[in-house]
Amino acid sequence: MSEPFFSDLNSQLDVLADLPPGEVKAFLCDRVTDTFSQLELIATASSRDYRIVVHAWDTLSDQAGIIEDMLQVLAQVAYRLWPSWYRQDELFFAADTLLSENAILNQFKCLELQATTQALCLPWLKAAVKACQHHKAPVLPDFSRALQLSQLALVIDPGSLVLAIALEDEHPADHQLLGLAKAASWLASQTQARVALFVPKALAQASELDSVLYGAIALSQVCQSPESSEPAEESKHVVFPIYGRPHPFSPGEQKLAEWLAEDTELASLFYFNQTVLTVRHSQYLVDLLWAEGRVIVEIDGYRHHGNQFGFNRDRHRDYELLISGYVVLRLPHDEVVNDIEIAVEKIRDVVRFRCRSIAPK
Repeated sequence: MSEPFFSDLNSQLDVLADLPPGEVKAFLCDRVTDTFSQLELIATASSRDYRIVVHAWDTLSDQAGIIEDMLQVLAQVAYRLWPSWYRQDELFFAADTLLSENAILNQFKCLELQATTQALCLPWLKAAVKACQHHKAPVLPDFSRALQLSQLALVIDPGSLVLAIALEDEHPADHQLLGLAKAASWLASQTQARVALFVPKALAQASELDSVLYGAIALSQVCQSPESSEPAEESKHVVFPIYGRPHPFSPGEQKLAEWLAEDTELASLFYFNQTVLTVRHSQYLVDLLWAEGRVIVEIDGYRHHGNQFGFNRDRHRDYELLISGYVVLRLPHDEVVNDIEIAVEKIRDVVRFRCRSIAPK
């Protein structure tokens, strides 16, 4: 069984992996938000090793405002990834005070990184670590925007960062479009990230975007999704993929991780965001995996699974996992957040069912 649309979009977006660092690639799409949902699926199923940070504007400001927005976004991502920076798990100690032993150890970590990480700015790193220790995103006005952006990009991913930025408005002012084009190129230059710029197809002939539209790729029609108003919706689309721990932008995964850690029966079984290879040679990143029992738990937010594409993709994914010997339990994200006890008991029921089914006769 194949998925032509997914494969087609995959080939269209796979050009990102071959884009040189510090350059911009434009994509023309029908609906930006749905494209982002599919980009996440493609990235997590791909063998390519890149980390993607996404941000979309309903309405643009000027060039300086766009750059400031991206500074804030990257700082928030870095803060949520703390203390696992530079793609190193638990690199720093999450100290609460600069007078603690952990804070001193963090200073030594900074010095070690300076000796091994190219382009690292030690004064910025020390100040950023201090901010995170005090539970603040590392937005540091004492440093220029250019330096902050370059260092935040380095923190998030030292070599394979993609900034996926998008405009949803089909009728922006001319000066805003020109500012977007200039900002995209400037961001690519300062961060040395691959910048993917998603704009509506209606803007394909906008002369203000000429500098970034050369070689633009028109993406296939995307299935539209209804609007969601869930107050605790997961926001895993902000940065992905994340491996080996709860997603920093998923309240459901964070809450479930806390409860499972206190559960004597389940704590040692499950690991978050693990890669699974199916008998069809597809690779999927699953939210929660009990490898020995071959049980997968998925926490589904409506924003990512409530459209036709997401629905069909989930069913095909479950089919491939089923024939590969896995049991898949899907939990609504709002249930995990609002009724965590019920969510944990469902996981327990599946684990016990699986234990009975695989026990020797």
